[in-house]
Amino acid sequence: MTEIREPRIVAAAEREMQKWRTAQQIADRIIRFDTAHGAQQKKIGPYITISRQAGAGAEQIAHAVGERLGWEVVDKNVLDAIAKHFCLERSQLENLDESSGNWLRDTLFLWLDPHIISADKFLACLEKVVWMAARKGNVVFVGRGVRFLLPDEHGLAVRLVASEKYRVERIRREKGLSEAAARRFVHELEQTRRQFVQRFFHKDVDDPQWYDLVINVERWGVEETANLIVTAWRAREEQMKTVAKPAEAVV
Repeated sequence: MTEIREPRIVAAAEREMQKWRTAQQIADRIIRFDTAHGAQQKKIGPYITISRQAGAGAEQIAHAVGERLGWEVVDKNVLDAIAKHFCLERSQLENLDESSGNWLRDTLFLWLDPHIISADKFLACLEKVVWMAARKGNVVFVGRGVRFLLPDEHGLAVRLVASEKYRVERIRREKGLSEAAARRFVHELEQTRRQFVQRFFHKDVDDPQWYDLVINVERWGVEETANLIVTAWRAREEQMKTVAKPAEAVV
């Protein structure tokens, strides 16, 4: 019997595969850079970290920012790709591959199955790969609590928010879900991310004090949000140059 597949599902699967191939390519570039220059590279950055509410469209905005600045975009796929090279044994990778069929589960907590990797090892691994990417510099990080792993003085921390109605509708269109299913998806992902940051970093991800810039995507739209982030980065860059001048003058 011929298998009938929903074109929308096939298209979504193809997009995911393309994202993963791109993630592998970016990860390989970061790994090669770190191998060649890591021992000599003492400073980190520049970088932008983007935290977001579920469904706010952070990945699309991050890529728009990356294009404007000519920077790499390092999202969870890239971090996972790098981590696979450094932090997991072959047997663990096999377990990971076997357990990755559920896309919803893969959104965040895929790593946290105790049969794959312990919580302590996960955090140590995450910190290692984030700093590896940060030493390369010119990167936009999306999610994974990266804002809480890197020092404030070398980057810009952004939080993207929007109304629940906007976010649910965006997820509904993007994933082809019913409104009820999209709402459940947003609520579950929000709770998972909140728990993730609380568990590993003991911070409230929604607290605005942790960010240099909080933007309502619904109000500004994707393109203008990307422009605001780039403008804020340019201002931050000038600020960092001003702060660095006295230190450079001291011999």
